[in-house]
Amino acid sequence: MDLYLIRHAEAKELGENDVMNDDDRPLTEEGEAQTRGLGTGFHARGMRFDAVLTSPLLRAKQTAEGILKHWPELAPQVQVCEELAPNLKAKRLARCLRGLGTDSVGLVGHMPDLGEFLGWLIGSRKVNVDMAKAGVAIVTCESVRKGEGRLEWLVTPEWVA
Repeated sequence: MDLYLIRHAEAKELGENDVMNDDDRPLTEEGEAQTRGLGTGFHARGMRFDAVLTSPLLRAKQTAEGILKHWPELAPQVQVCEELAPNLKAKRLARCLRGLGTDSVGLVGHMPDLGEFLGWLIGSRKVNVDMAKAGVAIVTCESVRKGEGRLEWLVTPEWVA
């Protein structure tokens, strides 16, 4: 299984535009541009998702939807995945992914959780992998279990676009 770990794009700060709940922070104009770049960049490199799972937080959902909005062909449905919410549990998320029965999954979530999940996949949750906003890591796994993943690449949104 190819896992595309995608950190949400740039979001407005808490308190900006009267947004007082962290869960409700929308993307900025720059964040929306980042999602367009990711969508076209994935397509240009021949990358496809069988499924796209997103955190329930608004900025992550908008990132997932923005990427697929710029998909040139039939895009998979965005599915909200509670296991991608902040403070994710690696084993629970892995169990969810193993149950999908797909070959390629986009996962849109948050830091530090995605970085910790990436570390868990490649062998140690103590690994501190930092991902830029709208950054992407691709991990290939025979089975989604601790230490079973191989990091293919980790890039900033500028590289993908």
